[in-house]
Amino acid sequence: MKKNLLTLSIAFISFSAILLSGCDKEDPDAIQTDVVNKGLQLVTGADGKDYYVVDLGLPSGNLWATCNMGAASPELTGSLYAWGEKEPKQNFEWSNYLWNSDENVADLTKYCSTDGKTQLEAADQAPAYTMGQGWRIPSKDDFLELLTTRNCTSKWCKLNGVGGFLFTSVRKGYEGNSIFMPISGMKDHDVIRFEGQYGWYWCNSLFYDSEKQKTVYTEASALWFEHDDVDNHIIKSRPRSVGLPIRAIYVGK
Repeated sequence: MKKNLLTLSIAFISFSAILLSGCDKEDPDAIQTDVVNKGLQLVTGADGKDYYVVDLGLPSGNLWATCNMGAASPELTGSLYAWGEKEPKQNFEWSNYLWNSDENVADLTKYCSTDGKTQLEAADQAPAYTMGQGWRIPSKDDFLELLTTRNCTSKWCKLNGVGGFLFTSVRKGYEGNSIFMPISGMKDHDVIRFEGQYGWYWCNSLFYDSEKQKTVYTEASALWFEHDDVDNHIIKSRPRSVGLPIRAIYVGK
């Protein structure tokens, strides 16, 4: 009997040690879902679906969607789009890019040196096509407004185990209203690359090379996220043919 009690005691101590060990390993970067549930507003899209947006009190008046396009919750990647395409797809290459006429290389038919267009027209934006008037892809200025410290703080964290950045308003009357943007990588051909390392989100304009002082028609601007010793959020370029998520903004009808 004493031997059985001793065995049970050892087992209990071992089990307790496992529990305590689990508590010690709790992820310090984890945030609760209710953090991104403040200041929500509901907007019904042209597709009949309801979309949640958050008012961060930004000077522009932009309302940011709580989720990426095609995502059911903030931490999910959602649908991926090539730049200027209105429908998501699974494979991303120049051969199946909407505004390309050559199977092997970039031979662009719109937003190119021939027409000189550098910013997406409303008719070529997935948010307007799917959700209707008042929805659009953010511009570089829209993203920079989000990144400005007098408007929002930026914090690396994990929501339901997914890493990303939490942008929280510091504007008077809107403190605590937040959006979470996951680091989802990108899709090239049929392969997801850099998931959990880097994140890109499409802007609505082509990339302008400030050093060479010219527009790069084969590349578009994208907000780039990196979590490292120093967190980076800057506007960089991506080939127009790759698949990236879209975080839409609502500017009203």
